[in-house]
Amino acid sequence: MIRFNVKMLYVYKFISQCLPIYAFYTILFIERGKSVTEIALLIALWSVFSIVFEVPSGILADRWNRRNMLAVGAVLQGLCFVIWFFSYHFFMFAVGFFFWAIGGAFESGTEEGLIYDNLKSDGCAEHFTEIYGRAQFFGNIGTIVGIVSAGMIASFTPIPIIALISAGICFINVVFVMQIREKNLYSEKLKEENASFFSTFKEAGVFVKESKIALIAIVFLVLVASLGSYLDEFDALIINDFQRSNIWVSGILTVRFVFIAIGDILAPKVEKKISSIRQLFIISGFACAILMIFALLWRPAAILIFGVAFMIMAIVEILFVNILQRQVKEEGRATVMSFYGIGQNIAMICLSLIFGGLAGIFSLQFVYVIISIYGIVGSIGFCLIPIQNKSKKT
Repeated sequence: MIRFNVKMLYVYKFISQCLPIYAFYTILFIERGKSVTEIALLIALWSVFSIVFEVPSGILADRWNRRNMLAVGAVLQGLCFVIWFFSYHFFMFAVGFFFWAIGGAFESGTEEGLIYDNLKSDGCAEHFTEIYGRAQFFGNIGTIVGIVSAGMIASFTPIPIIALISAGICFINVVFVMQIREKNLYSEKLKEENASFFSTFKEAGVFVKESKIALIAIVFLVLVASLGSYLDEFDALIINDFQRSNIWVSGILTVRFVFIAIGDILAPKVEKKISSIRQLFIISGFACAILMIFALLWRPAAILIFGVAFMIMAIVEILFVNILQRQVKEEGRATVMSFYGIGQNIAMICLSLIFGGLAGIFSLQFVYVIISIYGIVGSIGFCLIPIQNKSKKT
């Protein structure tokens, strides 16, 4: 049997994130007359669309072909950027986000399930943190390359052209994702049992309800550990507040993703030092405290502190995803992860609306102070939850 080709996985992850438009789509919106509040609303709509498709796509990923799901997701994301190239009105930007949301839902949980089942099939499930962390690392390196190239491209090319370039990259990546070995252990089991479509959803729901550790992992990932992921949509606004040129947008995003990539590599090493989930809660609170230091300083020279905060957040997020994957046994992995995805999108909606509302009242600096305090308090709150199983195997 052909073994799992992790190198092709890494190539796919690199290309999937090597999209120059990541650095400038909020700037594109601003150039075409959209306010900060409208941008926050667009991002909230993106999350609403994602929620609608999250569970159906998760069930489909468990019952169909996960590799094909990733390919379709790449095409849909590319369509988003093509639409943005022609867009001037709020509605058309929202349509673009609609396609991106479907593509994102097709990828959410599908990647993790494909990786874990491939490793489990090869008898290497214990290497999930390492392989998943490296996949995230190459994805973030792709993001860095895309961001750096965007800064150079934007100096001689209009931002809408950057959207078209990004669409082309998405379409090209379909060729690479189709080279990844398909493995879906849950789907293979269903062929023998002939279970109904909705039985997958019910089974995953019962699992989350009965597994305290899985439930805590999902809730913490949604409410606190994913805070760094939610905030990356607003990084360009920091530079706008600093009154720096567009090249600085690439700069702050490069710092963010360089440090996140370092966190992806460090995650397996940190895992060996962690003996309880509670320690991860404490580490998460520490990351938010570092973010608050950046917010209090609020100057370009403090961007490295900004990066360190997100590096630690990335480590915590990867380790909690690993905890969740290890809890899943015979249930549909992608469907379980879709609950996490729904929670993320609901949280993103709330954060976007709150962010937009606060930005209309307070300075951007004070908004980040408030968010940092929330992360610290949230992490401390989870430390108070009694957890029976404290081994790092959980």
